[in-house]
This record gives sequence, C-alpha cells and structure tokens, in this order.
Amino acid sequence: MTGIDAVMRSIDRWESFLISCHIDPDPDCVGSILALDWLLERLGKRAQPVSHDAMLPQWRFLPRIDRVVGPDRVAPGSSATWDSLIAVDCEVQRTGDAAPLADAVREVINIDHHVTNPGSGHVNWVRPEAAAAGEIVYDLIEAYQVPLDADVATLLYAAIMADTGSFRFSNTSARVFEIASRLVRAGARPDVISREIYDTRSWSYVRLLGRVLETLKRSGDGRVAWIRLTKAMLVEEGAREDESEGLIQYPRMIDGVEVAIIFRELDDNRIRVGFRSRESVDVSALAQEFGGGGHARASGCTLSGTLEDVERRVVERAVAFARWVS
Repeated sequence: MTGIDAVMRSIDRWESFLISCHIDPDPDCVGSILALDWLLERLGKRAQPVSHDAMLPQWRFLPRIDRVVGPDRVAPGSSATWDSLIAVDCEVQRTGDAAPLADAVREVINIDHHVTNPGSGHVNWVRPEAAAAGEIVYDLIEAYQVPLDADVATLLYAAIMADTGSFRFSNTSARVFEIASRLVRAGARPDVISREIYDTRSWSYVRLLGRVLETLKRSGDGRVAWIRLTKAMLVEEGAREDESEGLIQYPRMIDGVEVAIIFRELDDNRIRVGFRSRESVDVSALAQEFGGGGHARASGCTLSGTLEDVERRVVERAVAFARWVS
C-alpha cells in the first residue's frame, strides 16, 4: 500500500506507534519524528520517538526533544508493546539499532523523500519531490485538519529549513515558502531557529574546522574537492563526532567544484563518505555505486578499508563521474 491515504488508514487502525529516524540524524528527521509524535498525541494515540543516536546539544531548543529515547528502552520484552513502527526520512534498514523493532510490531509504515528509498514498509509514502520529510509530515497534519501550534510549527520549520539549506538549495520551491509562511504565522521563529542550527558553534568545532580545511584537496580539472576528518582530529581538539555536520559545505562552495566529498573515519576500519553536488551531478547515483544512497544533491555511503584506500577509490570514481556528466 502506498500514499497518504494508506498511511492515514494505518494510523486510524492502530493505537500505539514507535517513530524512528536514520542514524546520524539531522534536523529534518528529528523535527519530523517529533512533529509526527505531536500529531499522534493529538489523535489520541500512544507514540514514542526512537533514535539510534543521542540527540545533539544544539537541538535542545526543539520542543519535545526530551521525548526521544534509545531503541533499548522499547526493545522486545519490555513492558510496553507496540502496534506499528513508522520509519521517517529513511528506509527501515537505515535506522540502526531501531531496525530490529520492525520485527516486533504488526505493521511498518515508511515515510520518506529520498529517491533511493525502495519502500521497506508494509505501507509506504515516498515522495522524492518533497523538499524534506518535514514537508510530508506537514501534509499529514493538514490532512487530519489538526490546527498548528508554535511547538509543531517550530519543529516543521526547522526540518524544512535544514533540508533546503536555509532555503538556498535547488529543492526550495514556491510551495516550500508557502508552508514556511504558514509555520511562521503559527509561531515558528525563523531568527531563533536559524541561530540555533547555523550560528551557534563550540570552540572545539571552530578548531576542528581549521584542522579539516588543512586537508582540502581538489582534482586536476577542479570539478571535485574533498576533505578528511580523522578520529585523531576529534580527540586532539576535544570535539564531538556530530560536530562534523556541515563541514562538507566548505569544499562545495569552491568556484568550479561540482562534487564535494568528506571522508570521516569511524571505528572498526570503516569510513563514512558524504557527497554534495552543486548542480549537474546526481550524487545519489554515485553513492549507490558504493552501496549508499540519498538525494541527487546530497547523499552518502559507508565503506570498509583504510582512509587512504577509500579516498583513492571514491575520488577516482567521483572524478570520472563528474567528467562523464559534464
């Protein structure tokens, strides 16, 4: 079953819901799961937002943020039972430790806007044309005719603003501005949300930024640029792993660069690779070649190997990919 009508039938049918987001969550998936939690509460349902990763300190301004718990709090065998799992902003497989919860519920609902999502639920609503998962949740709230308040308006505005790059990316449509206007009228504060997401950084983040920019490289044709983030850098600067969020924007802003890449060293000989493109390159197709996925302008994958080996393989393919589509 697919589409908003199928999702609404399932919500009407069941009484209790787990709501999960993808690993390494961003403001879109966090704002979306909390907004969906808000909606289900107003529909008289029991709901619980779940995340593989802890919520970041800079998201403390988001209403309801304290409601998010780890998957271990709702694991099979706990005192509560659940009818449905709703995976938001990703397929179920990308929810990390929350993924096994899909086997403990009666139905899985999948709500997403990534073109690479195959539809991993019993009920799927995947809209690649949507700018953000927050836009889809907004449409669901509208369909239920539940009046917006300042809390849910803040959550949805943060979600949509973040996934449109503060309304700068190519997914920023006229409808996005219409929705944003309604959210502001309902009580969202663009100045506060923007300041908290974009303009508040720790001393360790700025120090880390300096270290990462020292690794900046560019291909001979100038179309691909990339940076590295090692575990040693994080330790030496006293930075958190989540503080790598947004670093990829710096190679992307270089004139002439079509594909920007960040290589982030993880544990267990794994490298997280993030891709961003400016205009002409569909980096979701590039990520899929390495077992990942995402959007045409923002995607990623995780590879096993040394940093040097992964960098060599990915950059070589990215350069060829960028040249092929030019």
